[in-house]
Amino acid sequence: MIKAAQRLGFTLEEISELLEAGRHRHGRKADAGLQRRAREKLVDVEAKIVDLNVIAGSLRAALDAGCDELVDCAHNPACPLPFADLGRDR
Repeated sequence: MIKAAQRLGFTLEEISELLEAGRHRHGRKADAGLQRRAREKLVDVEAKIVDLNVIAGSLRAALDAGCDELVDCAHNPACPLPFADLGRDR
């Protein structure tokens, strides 16, 4: 059960809290445990997917631009990397 929850992105601390909530749910709403946590985790995962898609796009652009050396690419005005402006200040 723990490994399955970890594969869903839950930390050991979150899993411990979910298991504890399951043991002590007297009078609690059903939404106080897994349902709420799953919704919260889904929001986090979807935000990470958006971030990862941005990173993937930047990496594709760097490949398409032929970037081979980080410093050289940073000095190239066509460099698609988000931190390219740092290299241009030198």
